[in-house]
Amino acid sequence: MNKKVLALAIIALILTICGGALAATDNADKSPDYSKPENWCSLPEITKDVDTFFIYPTEYMGFNEGDPDYATLDNAEMIQGAKACYVLQASAYEDSTNVFMPYYRQAALRYAGEIRKKTGNGDAVFSGLPYSDIISALDYYFENYNNGRPFIIAGHSQGSGIASFVLKKYFKEHPEYYKRMIAAYIIGFSVTKGDLEANPHLKFATGETDTGVIISWNTEGPRNVKENASNVVVLPGAISINPLNWKLDETYAPASMNLGSLIIDEKNSKIKFGDVGADAQINLARGVVVTNAELEPMPEELAAVASEFFGPDARHESDYSFYYNNIKDNVAKRIAAYKARAKAPDYSQKASWYKLPEITKDVDTFYINSTVYIMDSLKENSPEYATLDNEEMLAGFVEEYMSQASAYEDATNVFVPYYRQAGMRVMKKSWQETGDVDAAISRMPYEDITAALDYYFENYNNGRPFIIAGHSQGSAITRLVLKKYFKEHPEYYKRMIAAYAIGYSITKDDLKTYPHLKFATGETDTGVIISWNTEGKENVEGNVKTAVLLPGAISINPLNWKLDDTYAPASMNLGSFVTNEKTGEPEIADIGADAQIILSRGTVMTNAKPDPMPEEAAKITFEYFGPGARHDNDYTFYYNNIKDNVSKRIAAYKAGK
Repeated sequence: MNKKVLALAIIALILTICGGALAATDNADKSPDYSKPENWCSLPEITKDVDTFFIYPTEYMGFNEGDPDYATLDNAEMIQGAKACYVLQASAYEDSTNVFMPYYRQAALRYAGEIRKKTGNGDAVFSGLPYSDIISALDYYFENYNNGRPFIIAGHSQGSGIASFVLKKYFKEHPEYYKRMIAAYIIGFSVTKGDLEANPHLKFATGETDTGVIISWNTEGPRNVKENASNVVVLPGAISINPLNWKLDETYAPASMNLGSLIIDEKNSKIKFGDVGADAQINLARGVVVTNAELEPMPEELAAVASEFFGPDARHESDYSFYYNNIKDNVAKRIAAYKARAKAPDYSQKASWYKLPEITKDVDTFYINSTVYIMDSLKENSPEYATLDNEEMLAGFVEEYMSQASAYEDATNVFVPYYRQAGMRVMKKSWQETGDVDAAISRMPYEDITAALDYYFENYNNGRPFIIAGHSQGSAITRLVLKKYFKEHPEYYKRMIAAYAIGYSITKDDLKTYPHLKFATGETDTGVIISWNTEGKENVEGNVKTAVLLPGAISINPLNWKLDDTYAPASMNLGSFVTNEKTGEPEIADIGADAQIILSRGTVMTNAKPDPMPEEAAKITFEYFGPGARHDNDYTFYYNNIKDNVSKRIAAYKAGK
């Protein structure tokens, strides 16, 4: 142990941060009993609403003759080092979280190095006693201490190696815990591209505030990179994020971005924070953070060990200390981001709306987006409901506005709220178990949309007549809004020109059970519901069940606006919304989209063909919407007819008034 760590151990002992004596020596080689407080270095008083579970690095060297490969629980060197580590590293999480830190039977540095040299990684070292002890501690923590709080898992060096096993194995087996993980700080050990490919439930951080992600880096000096030096914690395919600018590329972050490094004042046995010139730049070839900051001089023996294990320009022991205040700051930011995303949207904030229009018309449309949280939601251990920052969902809102919601734009002011929509996995489960998707949408999605409606009517609508519209999941929510929200708010409902619940079923039972609802009977009636589900003849001939088709469904023909099975030829189609294959730009064209009601199914059948899809998307579409799926074309096939009908119903409403 060098002077610095010894000084820190003294500080830790003075501050009595960690627990007292461990279990009796004759039990020291047995698995720890984590119901005993003495087997925890830190069992905090619960003062925060977020926890950190911290796994300390290698503090047991094991270089003396006869030293065991793994520390016993009463090993004084390990205990002293763990207590010092709390002050030097784990304390970075203390301002924002309750920090739990168990003792465990860790591998000796000497033994870990030998195994790394033989096998190329530390898996054989960490997957035995250390991992066994840590998962026992995790089991006890989650069952007795966590009480459902979100948490961070963190570590350094060997602790991060074990934490990587926890991510790959334990959290795969315990998704009920993993979904509450704010972040995993796997610092001082490699997370590799291979790890992410083999474990698709894991995601690496891409910025400063994303959550449910891994944050990892290994710090080195320039000589290690130049000489491609051997470093036991740097594995092939390693990934690092820059702890100053939180980027994954090689953008240089100067020391001026450093919020403060942890410095030990050995004369006064105190910790202080200052500028040691710790800059940072990713070296993509090695997957490490390179810094020009220098280490304080080490005793010759310790310097030799550091060079042997971590290279001639080692900075391993400074992974935390160089960037200490930036870590503290980032922990707070990720927690804030997690809380913001976990909460319902605040519709007084513009960020909670995809579209807040300039008011230029005397009629509004409130549009509810369809399911665009699809591929991400089908990944293992993905959330059932989209977070408000889900990139797939955000991109889907942009695309859907252009191809669907924009049909209302010429005649109305279009409002589009973001909401925590149900993913395809939970939608499928609801459909298969109950025959509809109400169980999937009736809580979080419906609660968000009704909150958005409340804010819209109280702050934006100003008494204007309005249309409510949607597609697919958006129309399923519209159906609930019509049945429940507008029954509770007749003062709003009386100003509803129409409800376009396209791409989900409105049924005869809905109208019978909720007599305040009326289905459209023609082209210009108002205060009515307009609905249809489009499909090809394959679905009709096979009588295929689909996720949007309910028993007793009713559809109106979007070309002739009739409820019977009168055929409407494509010549009645005013124009479909398509993408020009040559230019890639959207345009209105004739693609032969005819329409005929199939009364026995309550759907619209068309002979028009959809554009080819990627294989994976086609497979999902077939599974949910059948071999004759035209669900994605409910709007696009009849785009200009919808635009025309919106104008006609608005004119009829105004004339009636």
